[in-house]
Amino acid sequence: MNESIKKNLVTLAILQRTDAARDTLEKYLSGVEERIESLSRQMAAMDQQVTEGQLQLDGVKKQYRSDENEIRSIEAGVEKSDAKLGSVKTNKEYQSILKEIDDLKLKKGVIEDRMIEMLEQIEKVEKQVKVLKADRADLAREIEEQQNLIRKEAEERSRELASLSREREEIWAELEPKMQKIYGRAKQQGKGTAVAAVVDGVCQVCRMNIPPQAFIELLRLDSMSMCPNCQRIIYPKAVIEGA
Repeated sequence: MNESIKKNLVTLAILQRTDAARDTLEKYLSGVEERIESLSRQMAAMDQQVTEGQLQLDGVKKQYRSDENEIRSIEAGVEKSDAKLGSVKTNKEYQSILKEIDDLKLKKGVIEDRMIEMLEQIEKVEKQVKVLKADRADLAREIEEQQNLIRKEAEERSRELASLSREREEIWAELEPKMQKIYGRAKQQGKGTAVAAVVDGVCQVCRMNIPPQAFIELLRLDSMSMCPNCQRIIYPKAVIEGA
């Protein structure tokens, strides 16, 4: 057994675990803003519902007030027509004014029926808006809590990442330039994973069998070995992690 090879493999295995942990933290942190923004979009969608409900309510109330004004105008018209009846000189004029009054009263009745329906609609929409506003308040509190938790966790993980980065620098400094190049090349070939443990002759990353003779040579630790399948640096897990 070559103690230098063994020492390098121990260092590389620790470096790989450190890099894997850093990658996990970086991936988490890269998604933090999207998670916060996703919650903000939920809030915006709820705000839109409240706004639409309020606009609907305001629209019905506006129409109701308009109808009230029209009713007052019609009533004024009826009074005016009634006043004319005492001064008409012909039956034709009298009948014309009566018809005018009847038409106004009929129009008033139609509007009043519509206003009754609107009152029911106003009551219904007011209840809906009240529920929406209550739901919005609950959601706002929930989203604020979730966003604060996400930010707090992100701060904690940022500190973890900074600590791991410092550890990595120390580990990296322990490696000879040649080992650094080997690790860097293996990491590139292995899509981010440079080092793999071997258990019972099986690479624990690509899950392929190591040829028997290659496994025997790996156990001797006389030289650096690469997985013939995934081209990652390999080491015997029982020997190195038990070291």
